[in-house]
Amino acid sequence: MMNLKKKLVPAVVGAGAALASCVPVFASESAGGSMASVESAMTTSFTEIGTSMTGIIGKILPIALPILGASLLIGFGIKHFKSISKKA
Repeated sequence: MMNLKKKLVPAVVGAGAALASCVPVFASESAGGSMASVESAMTTSFTEIGTSMTGIIGKILPIALPILGASLLIGFGIKHFKSISKKA
C-alpha cells in the first residue's frame, strides 16, 4: 500500500497543478465563448511565462557562472594534482 501511495502522490499533485493552471483559461472561455479567447489567453500566459523565465535566468546566470567555473577549476586542479602525485 505504501508503494502505491508513493507512486500516486506525484501523479495527483501534477494533475492538480495542471488543472489549477487551466482555471484562467476556463474563465476566459466562459466569458468570451469562443476559441479565439482561449487562444489569446494561452498565448498571453505562455508569453508571460517565457518572459519571466528569461528574466530569472538573466539574474541567476551572472552569479552561477563564476561559481560553476570555480568548482570546475578546483575539480580539474585536484585531478591534476592526484595524477602528478601518483608519478612522484
